[in-house]
Amino acid sequence: MFGVIVLASCSPRVDDIFDDTAMIRLEKRRTELINRFMGAQNGWVMQYFAQSDPTSSDTAKHSGYNFLMEFREDGTVTVGAKVNGIYKTETSMWDVINDNSSVLTFNTFNEIFHYYSNPDPELGLWGADGEGVGGDYEFMILEYNEQENYQLLKGKKRSCYIRMYPLAAGEEWESYLDKIDAMDQYLFGEKIQLDLYSGDTHLTLFNGDKHEFRAFPYGADTLGGGTYYGLIVTEKGLRVHDEEILEVPVNRAEFRLSADKKRLVSVLNSNLYITLDGATALSSHADHGRVFSADPATISSTITEGMATLEHWLKTGVGSAKGNPNAKVLGFDLVAGEDSQQIGLQIDYSSNGTNTLSNTFYLTKSVNKGICTLKYEGAMGDKNTLKNYNGEDFVRLFDGAYTMELVKGFTASEGIMIQKTQDSNFSFKVL
Repeated sequence: MFGVIVLASCSPRVDDIFDDTAMIRLEKRRTELINRFMGAQNGWVMQYFAQSDPTSSDTAKHSGYNFLMEFREDGTVTVGAKVNGIYKTETSMWDVINDNSSVLTFNTFNEIFHYYSNPDPELGLWGADGEGVGGDYEFMILEYNEQENYQLLKGKKRSCYIRMYPLAAGEEWESYLDKIDAMDQYLFGEKIQLDLYSGDTHLTLFNGDKHEFRAFPYGADTLGGGTYYGLIVTEKGLRVHDEEILEVPVNRAEFRLSADKKRLVSVLNSNLYITLDGATALSSHADHGRVFSADPATISSTITEGMATLEHWLKTGVGSAKGNPNAKVLGFDLVAGEDSQQIGLQIDYSSNGTNTLSNTFYLTKSVNKGICTLKYEGAMGDKNTLKNYNGEDFVRLFDGAYTMELVKGFTASEGIMIQKTQDSNFSFKVL
């Protein structure tokens, strides 16, 4: 009988203590989180990803989006974003609920935010009917990073990691989003591939203008395949969503634009960076039809003398090739090669002082760790009239290894400085 009495008197006491403590702790954390979300004076920046599948070429599943959010005590939240390039806001409801863990929920429809999680095919969303983009509107609330000052979330269904940063006091919402648009234009406006370097690893990253990276080891066949990684543009650079790109750990770190605006450097590892390599920029722009004309003001004396010699032969003639005293070398350009392993050296000239002609000679091109090597092997390209005037002697002046540096960061069209590695006086700028 004594044992029964002890059991009856002890058991309820243990249960009450356990239940009350759990409820109190959950409610205390809920209150702390609600106050944290409401405590940002100017709201939050949410760097949002819907989902990511590295095998999928569906851009919508990779792209990142920026939302601005202000949480209020009355349970409303205002969401601001660029929708088709136009700044909009929408107010709906929010809450922090206990559902196995603390969960941030947007529990009434918000036209801006729920667009990415609503599977209704009538909304014109990407993906199969009933799937949409596949985003989340409820997020498990994970740790707060005091050092970098962000709240980490995880999509409850899709498991995408999402960060929220307090927006600086006094920062006007639309102007902030305009800054992100300007960064986007600076990094991706020319729509050419970037290069990722990590030690001896060199990768090419395509599709940045679509807010995804299609990654290949440098030099690999890029006609098909690749691995897809989501990215989001920030006001300071960009963030890659996945934890690694082709076995190069990025740990979801932000890449920030360097002081000289020529690299995006990982905040966690300065040896991990993304750049628009000069050789890549030159090849890509040339392949898309852009012509880079040599800037006469920066042509080295070696090239100037070579042009003068070529012009001399045009005026005097060589063997059976007749000359004309009015002939003139007008300049030269770098243009697309006949394939990706070539670059074209186009020489512009006049045979009589009034006409304008050009001959293109092709140099083989190879790139290793940012150094571009050009080599003229002869008999490359036809209709090279200048061969009869010792034009190949001029072309061979370009044999050698070069560094190719963009004059302005990620903007290849602003110009490229080409420096021959074994002769510091041999350089010119293409515009």
